[in-house]
Amino acid sequence: MKKISIIAALAFLPIASFASENIQEQNKLNPRFFVEYGVSLYSNSSTDYEIEGEKVGEADASAFNGGGMAYIGADFDGVQIGFAPEYSDSDTEEILALNIRAVVPFMDSDIQPYVMAELGFASMEYDDGSINFDDTAYAYGIGAGIKYNFNDNMNIKAGIEYQSMNFETNVNGYEYSVDTSGFKLTTSIGYRF
Repeated sequence: MKKISIIAALAFLPIASFASENIQEQNKLNPRFFVEYGVSLYSNSSTDYEIEGEKVGEADASAFNGGGMAYIGADFDGVQIGFAPEYSDSDTEEILALNIRAVVPFMDSDIQPYVMAELGFASMEYDDGSINFDDTAYAYGIGAGIKYNFNDNMNIKAGIEYQSMNFETNVNGYEYSVDTSGFKLTTSIGYRF
């Protein structure tokens, strides 16, 4: 009887292993909600101003310790797809960007290199005393970095991102363009529920 019990237990091992693998695969398909908050450690961005296709000015907005960033969405076993709003303000312009962002890790470990891509819309209100307009444009960004998972729920990230927005409008009968782009070094902390 003892031999039959051992044989029966050994016979069920492959079934238990298969069931465990199926549960793990199902967990990969079930998304988990995540939130992330980060800051720009350094931003190297510039804005070019053009009238009728000719450059009439530029502004350097490079700065240490820039603004904060929020990112919320669904996590599919490490692949994050979510909503990343951003806001910036200067003496002449105010920009609100609403982006859809995807972060894809390269490996399944505690330390994960990742790539990021985002696409969305940005709204700008511009006023330099002589020219005043507001416009909406496409915004896009790409990036890469390193993610460290403390555990199954909490992580930190550090990376470099490039973002670009190009606003075009008609001011007093002239085609006016504002092109804002640049790189930034970012760090963030995230929590997956």
